[in-house]
Amino acid sequence: MTQPSATDPAGIVALRPALLAGDAAAIDAWYRAEHPGVWRLCLGVLADATEADDLAQDAMLHLLDTLDRWDPARPWPAWRNRVVVNLCRDRLRRRATRTAHEDAAQRAGALQPGALPSPEDAAQAGEVRAALLAALSALTPREREAFVLVDLSGAPAAQAAAAMDVAEGTVRSLLTLARRRLRGLMADRLPAAGRP
Repeated sequence: MTQPSATDPAGIVALRPALLAGDAAAIDAWYRAEHPGVWRLCLGVLADATEADDLAQDAMLHLLDTLDRWDPARPWPAWRNRVVVNLCRDRLRRRATRTAHEDAAQRAGALQPGALPSPEDAAQAGEVRAALLAALSALTPREREAFVLVDLSGAPAAQAAAAMDVAEGTVRSLLTLARRRLRGLMADRLPAAGRP
């Protein structure tokens, strides 16, 4: 079986030959180990559950397809997170472009208001989850990436810095800003514990 370590917690180094050979059992074990973390990262960066579901599937396929490009001397979580964050960034750019075109079409009268499903409707699985997603979406993309990588995914600041392609100090600054903004945004939406 795989040998977890600090730089390879899912034991990808041991699984890599079988994954590259297309071994179904190895792919299944890898998928089960990696998908939850990839999905959480997508959810945090995209702040939309439906898009996170979709992108996490695409990200897992992309990771498997590009596994031969991963250097085992480099920590797996750092490489995986960088790939997934870049896919999230691409998705956000496409979302912004789509929204701009849809808004322009609505202004031109080509679409009826409400003809397209709202991304917020899909994200309302629970009150707390909806509040968190709304708060995350209020952060800047870089603040959100730092918060999701470090606070939600548990990556060390150095690993998050590598995934984001910024200095470690920048990650710490972004975290401070993100945490401060989230405290302010969430204070009004969630009941205080122990408040009568």
